[in-house]
Amino acid sequence: MTLYEDTRQQPGKHNNIARYCQRHGIELIRKKLDVGDYMIAEAEVKGNPRISVDTKQDLLELCKDVMSNDHRRFRQECIRAMDAGIQLIILTEEMPPFGRVDLWEVPRWKSANQWHNFGDPMTLVDPAAFSKALDTMTERYGVKFRYCHRQQTPKRLIKYLRGELT
Repeated sequence: MTLYEDTRQQPGKHNNIARYCQRHGIELIRKKLDVGDYMIAEAEVKGNPRISVDTKQDLLELCKDVMSNDHRRFRQECIRAMDAGIQLIILTEEMPPFGRVDLWEVPRWKSANQWHNFGDPMTLVDPAAFSKALDTMTERYGVKFRYCHRQQTPKRLIKYLRGELT
C-alpha cells in the first residue's frame, strides 16, 4: 500500500503515522494533495470512492478552522473535495467529552494540548453554534467529522482510507 502525505503537512508532526507505516510495510510518500492531509494511491482504491483524511491535532484546531477567519479557507477545501468526488474525513486527535461535540461545554474546556490555555478565544465559542456549523458542513459538503485518541490515529487513518470505517 502507498500512503500519500500532503507536502504542506509539517514534517515530524505525525511521527506516529510514519512509524506505523514503517512497521506495517506501508510506503509513505510526501506529495501535494488537492484536499486533506492523507490519501492512498488511486490504483489501490479498488472500487471504493476516493477518500482523503485531514487530521486536526485537537478540538481547538478544528474549532479555529470552522469558527474563525479560517472558515472560508476550510469551506473552500470542503467544496474542492466535493467537486472532485472525494470523501473528506476530518479526523480530530482528541475525543469530545462524552464522545459528542454537541455536549461539549466549550467555556469550561481545557485542552490536553499544553500550548492551548483556558481562555483562548476559541474556547469561548458557543457549543451549540459550533455543533451546528459541523452539521452544516456535513449536510452541504458531505464532510465527515470523526474523533480518536492520538495513539489510535494511524490505524484509524488507514481504515478510513481503505473504506473499512465510515
